[in-house]
Amino acid sequence: MSFSDSKRSLEKALEVEVTSVAGNGERESLEQSIDPSAPCGDEANVGLHEFDIARQSGLRVTPEQSRRIARKIDFSVLPMFCVAQGLSFLDKTAVNYGNLYGMQPSLHVSGSQFSWFASAFYLGYLVGNYPDSWLLQRYPTGKVFAITTLIWGIIVITTPACTNFASIMANRFFLGLLEAIVTPGLTLLTSIWYTQSEVPFKYLFWYSFNGWAGIFGGFMAYGVGHITNPSIALWKYIFLILGGMSIVFAGVLWFFFPDSPVSAPFFTAEEKVLAVKRVAEGRVGVKHALVDPKTWMLLVGTSASQVPNGIVTNFSTIIIKGLGFTALQSTLLNAVTSALQIVSLLLAGWICMRFKNMRFITMTASSIVCIVAAACLTFLPPDRKWGRLIAYWFTAFQTASLALSLVMIANNIGGFTKKTFTTAIIFVGFCVGNVLGPHFIIDSEAPTYTTGTKAMLISYAIKTVCHAALGVYMLLSNIKRDREYGKVTSHEDQLKGEEAGMHDLTELENHYHRYGGSQSLP
Repeated sequence: MSFSDSKRSLEKALEVEVTSVAGNGERESLEQSIDPSAPCGDEANVGLHEFDIARQSGLRVTPEQSRRIARKIDFSVLPMFCVAQGLSFLDKTAVNYGNLYGMQPSLHVSGSQFSWFASAFYLGYLVGNYPDSWLLQRYPTGKVFAITTLIWGIIVITTPACTNFASIMANRFFLGLLEAIVTPGLTLLTSIWYTQSEVPFKYLFWYSFNGWAGIFGGFMAYGVGHITNPSIALWKYIFLILGGMSIVFAGVLWFFFPDSPVSAPFFTAEEKVLAVKRVAEGRVGVKHALVDPKTWMLLVGTSASQVPNGIVTNFSTIIIKGLGFTALQSTLLNAVTSALQIVSLLLAGWICMRFKNMRFITMTASSIVCIVAAACLTFLPPDRKWGRLIAYWFTAFQTASLALSLVMIANNIGGFTKKTFTTAIIFVGFCVGNVLGPHFIIDSEAPTYTTGTKAMLISYAIKTVCHAALGVYMLLSNIKRDREYGKVTSHEDQLKGEEAGMHDLTELENHYHRYGGSQSLP
């Protein structure tokens, strides 16, 4: 079922739901007040009709009901978010492990050409970003995810058949084209399944599977390195294993991934209505995106943050090997980076969920850690290999600030249309940074790769400035809105904000919206 089909499903659920929550008289009144033939508005505005049902029936979501619904989502949907993110990370970074086992000489390409393999993926990602999001909105979510995962699994598993620069470039481009649906799509879907207060931790939780995937990839590569008398080149085993895993997971998505809360088989009829109502309470529903300062601060900050990402995700093994370790040691030592990435993401998510108005402080703190780490990696003497290795490990904190900046889209961009468009713009910056990053690794600078580490240092500094400016802007905006429209305190105000958000009003049009993570002081 596509997002636009949710209306018809809810009409069936409504008959059961109204009976369970209202008496006969109330039921008759409620049925008369709802016109099933009335238009839903924007077909991509998930849950507008369901929200109207909840509003007209006077349903309120209790904390206990909200927790019960969240638990069901945690056990049924969140694991598939996690595996999808992890597999996409493994598949796109497979060249990192392949390079360790002779992929570059096997294909007879130079170091600069190999850098283009990483860039080609993000060029495809850039092209596929908006079309993939469009497909996700217009067609059944589970089926779209399943088909794209199947196709990219086939692309990965056929990578060993590529024998030259041109064929690998085409392979990587189309892989990026398909995988562009994952992180941007999950960013949007997280705000559809979870409430505003739940989004930061849930987002960082599934995003942390980049780290879990990195640990798995390290041990997998370590195991591949111990294959005796291999019948094919060792690097080819990496792609065969990962491609096969993605193809199997595509079948899981096809049969078990629900298209929306409305079609989730694990929800009762009542819970389907409540699931939409509780998300609507976040009060956020290509308007204003281009003139909104937040868009451009996020764009520049994301672009800067992804230059280091383009370096470490594609060349981490050879950077560690260049410090003075063997190929097999490098695969295991790289897993420590992934473990620190997991710790930083879960810690950041816990802090933001446990304490109010901590997102920008957490983002800034993680960025400062990265600045110090990149400085040590750049300026420590080459013979201080353990000090430089530890510094490299702590660059993993970059993921926490990036993930929290993406949470800003889920929680602080109002209107589904604007949110989708802003996500597309931000992921343009994501792609640009990742396209540029690999080209700062210059073969002649091995093993220190000074240009690469300096690029990381400068990029972290730019990202920190952008995120700090974003936090100040949102704080001042909240103060200004409180002065002009008053604080949002009453239940009536909250309902008005919910309704405005569900009718696709942006946060700039919705006077009841306040930016999360930078609320003004009471």
